[in-house]
This record gives sequence, C-alpha cells and structure tokens, in this order.
Amino acid sequence: MITQIRTALFSAILFAIGFVVVAIPLSLGLRAATPMPDLLVLSPKLEAYKAAPEKYDTVFIGSSRTFYHILPDAVEAGAAEAGCPNWNVYNLGVFGLTGAEQDWMIDQVTAAGGDSLKRIVIEDALPNERTLDGVTTNRARYFSSPDMWPAQIASITSYPESLPKRVFRGGMFALGTGFDLSGVGRGAELLFPPGDPEEPKSFDLSNDGFEALGSIMTPDIEARRQDFEDKPDQFKQDLALYGAHSDEDVSARAAYLAQRLDRLNARGLNAALYISPDLPELDRTPRTGEAVKALGDYKVLNFNRPDVYPELFERDLWFDFSHFGETGARMLSRKVGAEYCAMSSTGKDTVANAVR
Repeated sequence: MITQIRTALFSAILFAIGFVVVAIPLSLGLRAATPMPDLLVLSPKLEAYKAAPEKYDTVFIGSSRTFYHILPDAVEAGAAEAGCPNWNVYNLGVFGLTGAEQDWMIDQVTAAGGDSLKRIVIEDALPNERTLDGVTTNRARYFSSPDMWPAQIASITSYPESLPKRVFRGGMFALGTGFDLSGVGRGAELLFPPGDPEEPKSFDLSNDGFEALGSIMTPDIEARRQDFEDKPDQFKQDLALYGAHSDEDVSARAAYLAQRLDRLNARGLNAALYISPDLPELDRTPRTGEAVKALGDYKVLNFNRPDVYPELFERDLWFDFSHFGETGARMLSRKVGAEYCAMSSTGKDTVANAVR
C-alpha cells in the first residue's frame, strides 16, 4: 500500500511539473497573441481619450468615486472662478479601479497625452479583490501579467489592514495569477471565437467621461439606492466614523501614494491626490490624505472631511453610502476645481510645465 501511494504521489508530482512547464509558456504566448479584452467603462473611456488627447490638459484617474463625482464642466468652472481659466478636464474614473490598474492607466494617459497634458489627479484607489470570482474575471486576468506583479504586490502590502487580511488578499491574488498562468479557457477563446462577436461596449462621452449616478438605472444601482433609503440611521452611524479611533496605520499607504505623485511630478506634470467623500471610509481615507501632506509639499484634495466641508455631508446630496447624485457631484466638482487652482497658483504649475 505504501509503495502504491508513493508511486501515485510521484506520478501526480510529475504531472503537476509537466503541466506547469507546458502551461505557463503556452499561456504567456497566448496572452501576447490575444488583444486586450473589452472592459466595461474602462475600454471606451480610455480609447476616447487616446483618440483626442489634445482636447484635454487635465485628467482625473480613479474609481467610481471619480466616475460619479468629477463633473468636468463644473471643475472647469470652479477653476476659472478661482483664477485658472481654460482648463479642459477629462474624467477617467472606472468602476472598482485598484492600485495596479491605476498605475497602468497613468502610463496610458501620460504616453498618449504628450505636451497637451498638464495636470493629473489620482485617487486613493481601491484594494485588490479578495474573492475567487473577483480574481478570475477577464479584467483581473489582464492585470495579472508578470510585468504587473510588482504593482499588485505594492498595492496589497501598502493597504492599511491587518497582516492576516493582507496575507489573505495576497493569497487570492496568487490564486488569480495561477488561474491566469494555467491558460484555462484562453486557447479555446482564441481558436474558437464566437460566430457573432460582441460589439465593443459604448459609453456616453457627452460629459467628458462623467456619468450621474442614477441616470441609468440597473438592478444593482436600484438595490443600492433602496438600501440607502431604507437605512436613514446608517448615515449618522457612518458619519460617526470620522475621527473615531482606528488602529490601522496609514503610513505605508501614504508613502505609496506619495511615490506615485513624485513620479508624475518628475515628468513635469502638476499632480494631485483626490480623496473623495465616502461615508464608509471616513475613518481611513481622511487620515491617509493628511498623512500624504505630512510627507512633503504634495497637493491633496482631501474632501472626505465633514469638519471642513459640512455642506457635502447633507444626506439629500447622496445617492448611496459612497456616492453623490448629480447635485452633490456638481457641488463637489466646483470646489475641487477651485481648490486645485489655488494649489496650482503658487507658480509650480507654470514652472513644472516649462521644463517639459
């Protein structure tokens, strides 16, 4: 019996080694031969920017808190009123944008923007997925290529949560990477494409990338709105998170974000960090923004502060617990434009772009 077990175990190990030796190079080869998948919102918004980068000098990159909160014409109006006329803003907010994805988006925008690009605003992006479904999507697979592993690891290790949670998040990333390297499904997609390929997803770009939350109702959005309406007390409970004691150390995250601002500034761009109003994050992102400011002379648009911006935390402005409706987005965007202008009026904006 022991001999049979050893033989079976040895055969299993040989099979696993053989699979890895064959599957990984094959998967990497198929990846190189496969075009970037069409990714909801991300693909059409990025392609629209790349098609006419000369139209914009200011780009906001971030998650849905950018997508639903940064209204370009209101940012431009706020900036103009504060003494910075003729800004042209593009909203490149994308659902669920993680740190590694944001790094990639920054590279895409700076490569396409050329001399037209003057300002980039980044967000404190979301953490990596921690569900198996989340790490095996086409989007997750695309951002699991070996060249993106350092950015993925940097994002995971910088996120302010307990070590066990970071280890678990790292484990899920490893599972997703293993799934990607196995090549499962990739060869079939390449060799047997559907007879009628799906049309690339379109997006209404009449507002330069902004969409008002609730303007298009889906079952998911309806459920989020209903949850918000059904829990009036939750709004007050979330507000109480601001200033509450937290054991999470945000210093690593602040250093991570400051490093990205440094890279943008080194390219001659006027870079800023945007901290969005976000009720469930009131105990974390405001501290992160202040920690970044403490590291040096960084532009931080820290709007997740009820003590500084009480008018933004009126319940009627909110669509759900993390996002404004259009009225709130417009109010916030004018303030963003005005404050970003004030921060850029020290002469650094002019000096930075003169060296490009």
